[in-house]
Amino acid sequence: MSVNFDLPYFPRDGLLQEVLRVFESGLKQGVTLFAPRRQGKTSFVKHELLPAAHEFGWRSYYVDLWKRRGEPELALVEALEAFANHRGLRQRLRLKEVKSKAKAPGAEIEATLEPGGHRPDDSLENRLDAALSALVKDGVTLLVLDEVQSLAGAKREDFVAALRTVLQKFQGKLLVFYTGSSREQLNAMFRKQRAPLFASTMAVQLPELHDDFVDDRLAFLAQRSVATVSKREFVQAFDDLGRTPGFFNELVLHLIIAGDGDLGKAMNAWRKAHVEAGAGAQLESLRPMEMAVMQLLAMRDHPSVYSADAAEFIKRSIDDAESVTPAKIQTAIKKLMRLDLVAPTGKVAGDYEIDDRAILIQLREGLL
Repeated sequence: MSVNFDLPYFPRDGLLQEVLRVFESGLKQGVTLFAPRRQGKTSFVKHELLPAAHEFGWRSYYVDLWKRRGEPELALVEALEAFANHRGLRQRLRLKEVKSKAKAPGAEIEATLEPGGHRPDDSLENRLDAALSALVKDGVTLLVLDEVQSLAGAKREDFVAALRTVLQKFQGKLLVFYTGSSREQLNAMFRKQRAPLFASTMAVQLPELHDDFVDDRLAFLAQRSVATVSKREFVQAFDDLGRTPGFFNELVLHLIIAGDGDLGKAMNAWRKAHVEAGAGAQLESLRPMEMAVMQLLAMRDHPSVYSADAAEFIKRSIDDAESVTPAKIQTAIKKLMRLDLVAPTGKVAGDYEIDDRAILIQLREGLL
């Protein structure tokens, strides 16, 4: 199993200021922050955005849609109703249990709800409208929807359109911050309705972390362990882990637990933990062509998937005399995107990358 541990938060220079400028401009109701998992989106929300909202006097509510991604529309509505009931704004549901989980402003509330007060004809869309109507009564309200791509799988086809309509209704009172990690599912949401959900939003980029982040983790390691690791080796380890802060923090914890400064052993422990947690399990069901595409994309500075060099690499990988055509490669890419294994980079048309960093790292090392 993977190691979970909260190291001190490392701020993202300029990101909070950029988000607040968008909100304060009044030109956009929402901000989107999309990046692969383990990059620090949720940490930014909880350590920077929600405390800043508190300082501004905004009411803020955080909903993690990933926790109930099998029924995200119901999860969103029940979370909003729980917030409203917790504040005593609505009495239409009976709450069996309410837990406040926040250690900082912007409480995340978990509740078990019994639909005691709803009429049989109360639709989720009506409940959504009623809950948000209650929450936006007292000044500016910030709603954070984490892993919003979960709504791409909503069972009710009209729910995303209804959400957009309700959000627009409260423009000027309600600000929305969306995070997401699955770009293919997010694109599906863009295409799902005639009026895209994010038409009234502005996208911001998660700043990359550099050597100053490595210095910070090195200083933390020195505080917690007598073992020493060279900065050069630490920088290399960060690069080997795809410059993914969540993975690097796990590596730091392995070093603290071992206490011997053996970075190679800590890296092996990290790899073993992710393999045991199921990293790469999806690859077992892939066909040879699809697996070859994954291996191609795992290469540093790999050629375009539709290039002659890529076709030659794939042909050698599958050991098949049959010609490898762009159409066959495209079919493989589409399946890999549906599995959330691959996503467009957004930099150049037809440019793709492996979306799951743990799989990327282990493919590069030949462990899968």
